[in-house]
Amino acid sequence: MRVLNVFAAEADRASMLLTAALRRSFTSGPVRGPLPADSGVKGMFSVFADCGNCPPEAVRAAVRGGGKIMLTGTPGPDIMSVAGLKKAPDLRLPPEAAQAEHCFFEPFHESAARITYTGHPPALTSPVRDRAFCRYDYAEWNNLGFGAVRVGGDFGVTGGVEADGADVLARMTMTAARGVVELGPYMTLLDTPTASVLWCARPVGPLDGTEWQVVERFFSDRRTGELPCLPYLLQTPRGTDCIVTMCMDCDEAVASCRDLFELYVQENIPFSVAVKTGQDLNGRDMALLRAIRASGGSILSHSHDHARNWGSDHGAVKRDVRRSTAWFQRNLPEMPPPKLAVSPFHSNPVYAVQALEEAGIKGFVGGIIDYDPEFLLGRAGRAPFARKILTVSRQSMLHGDSYRNQGQSVAVHVRAFAAQHQARGIFGYLDHPFSERYQYGWKSAEQRATAHRQLLTAIRERGGVMFLSQEQCFAFVGALATAQLHMTDAGRVRAVCAPRTEFVLQYRLEGEERDLPGGV
Repeated sequence: MRVLNVFAAEADRASMLLTAALRRSFTSGPVRGPLPADSGVKGMFSVFADCGNCPPEAVRAAVRGGGKIMLTGTPGPDIMSVAGLKKAPDLRLPPEAAQAEHCFFEPFHESAARITYTGHPPALTSPVRDRAFCRYDYAEWNNLGFGAVRVGGDFGVTGGVEADGADVLARMTMTAARGVVELGPYMTLLDTPTASVLWCARPVGPLDGTEWQVVERFFSDRRTGELPCLPYLLQTPRGTDCIVTMCMDCDEAVASCRDLFELYVQENIPFSVAVKTGQDLNGRDMALLRAIRASGGSILSHSHDHARNWGSDHGAVKRDVRRSTAWFQRNLPEMPPPKLAVSPFHSNPVYAVQALEEAGIKGFVGGIIDYDPEFLLGRAGRAPFARKILTVSRQSMLHGDSYRNQGQSVAVHVRAFAAQHQARGIFGYLDHPFSERYQYGWKSAEQRATAHRQLLTAIRERGGVMFLSQEQCFAFVGALATAQLHMTDAGRVRAVCAPRTEFVLQYRLEGEERDLPGGV
């Protein structure tokens, strides 16, 4: 069987995150690791995580052996040449280049440093052509959805490298007083007669945005007929270019969502809400929740106390889940207590995710650019550092604050959707109900409804969209997580799909999209 081996100097955070990301794409069976970089394991597909810490001879041997090799992080001087790179000390990145301040009154704030993808064919597979290292549309939210590239650490780059024979797929620049300054390559590709070497300056690669598609297409499509290829799962069912799912995060004033609920019912789009259960809810609030459930929409937990990080420690998180579950059992006994949740503040330290899983939560919505980068994922699926819990990242926040600051426009959300549409991904967005205490920047319910209509119109104009409730979305993500793709050395695919899923799952190999067996 063809396998993809992930090597690392040690099973550190970067290598574990990269392994989890590869498993979400190529399924868990073929992806092995993280393995010791000096283990001597051979194969036609290799990933060296944070390659500068890996034994140089192991990396060189993999390239000599041929196939497809991915390197991440700053390479050491002994392996730069095998990736078509060389040292360039003058191109080291200053930490401040990656920083941006939270945004409250301007259209957005972005870092001085940027990543720009070139016109090289593999680079064109990235749905994002140009992006800041860090962006804020309002407060700590990045409505375009991607994660922050810092300087240093697992999620950062250091620079000090330039191409020396490799093709540049993406380059880094910085706006300075003297103009635009080149900072060297972010991603490169080197082809030899027997191998292709993809390098990304970041130890975890581009795993927290739609740019991850460059990695998927590299292993599945690059040099078809010359080098072996590996199939990966597509993120949408057959006949669908993008899944769209929304949610109202109900910290308070649940009934103030009524007008939007009726709008979505008229549009025949599932409506989802996440409820903070530790609030006083009246008869109008409960009537709306029952109406949402009766319409086929979804009700999720938004925790009981809405504490940052779900609570101060592992035990506090489990207590919060128990209290939220008990509330649903008392107040909505006609429905099973939700097994899905939206993280308060979208904050998810590792201990909280592990506690959620132990408490019976099957999936959570998280992902935000400003903290807990482990759980901001470019594609949904099983969360790292846990066993089976699923997660979907969603940071496109349809709020009156951004709508006002960006000229009463939903253009930024349409851009985020367009990137997911090109990636055959999942576009999720959120809003909040508003109370007398806080209106989230909306002037009125009418203005809020207008913005939602504008976004829905733009989404429908592109076509190929499947609107799903949060429960339906997680059901699809769960089907992907249980699917397996095995490829024989002779190039035949044995695909196994979760039984009786309502979705027809697909995979991509050598430029072709094919159905998995299974389904209804």
